[in-house]
Amino acid sequence: MNLYTILITLLILCVLVVVHEFGHFIVAKKTGIFVEEFAIGMGPKLFGHQGKETLFSIRAFPVGGFCKMRGEEPEFDDDGNLIPRDPSVPIDPRSFEAKSRGKKLLVLVAGSAMNIIFAMLCLVVIALFSGHPNIFDAIRVALLNTWRFSGLIFQSFGMLFTGQVGLDQLAGPIGMVSMVNTFLESGVVMLFAFTAMLSVNLAIINLFPLPALDGGRIFIILIEIVSRRKLKPELEMKINYFGFMALIALAILIAFNDVMRLAS
Repeated sequence: MNLYTILITLLILCVLVVVHEFGHFIVAKKTGIFVEEFAIGMGPKLFGHQGKETLFSIRAFPVGGFCKMRGEEPEFDDDGNLIPRDPSVPIDPRSFEAKSRGKKLLVLVAGSAMNIIFAMLCLVVIALFSGHPNIFDAIRVALLNTWRFSGLIFQSFGMLFTGQVGLDQLAGPIGMVSMVNTFLESGVVMLFAFTAMLSVNLAIINLFPLPALDGGRIFIILIEIVSRRKLKPELEMKINYFGFMALIALAILIAFNDVMRLAS
């Protein structure tokens, strides 16, 4: 493991997250939602350009990015308490909150859809460089490999849930550095294939019906469609909070596994 491999790993992760957020951004704009900021990276802002509506920014830490839509998140006071919406104040028609459930679903699914498209583009490039001069043949091979990657991911999670694979075998960003190093040694084509698989992985996992993921928010909207009533903001906040805590705990466990593997 060296600095070059770590930087390549960070670049891959950043690209995949930015691609994901770009999917949200494009569909949000198409559905008339006001996007306040589109950021590459996290943390303090290093550079910003104010577009016609959206602030495009570069932030200090190259670990992803975000797409901030108006009215997407509830407001809190200085003590962290939810500020209830004043019913006398009309909802901004260009906020995420004001849009129909169908448009909200489109925006939420768009991130994963863009990751799938990005994976297919990577696989088309690989197919073209691997001796498929016909673009339609390359697209066919890319579609097939995307399907195969999806199947492998679902198979892996099936093995995890049935106990055939333990949590100690899960790898996170730290473990990913060693995997990137292995694929780098095998050549750029293999690194592209690994990136495509990671992009499909991100797309699928993000659609899981877990709080704090797009899939969790999609699940809540589907519940609202079936029940024909909006979930109370306080309840939605609690669901997302406990789900986020669970994901953080899982991330810590995976990081611990990564460190233990490196130590051994």
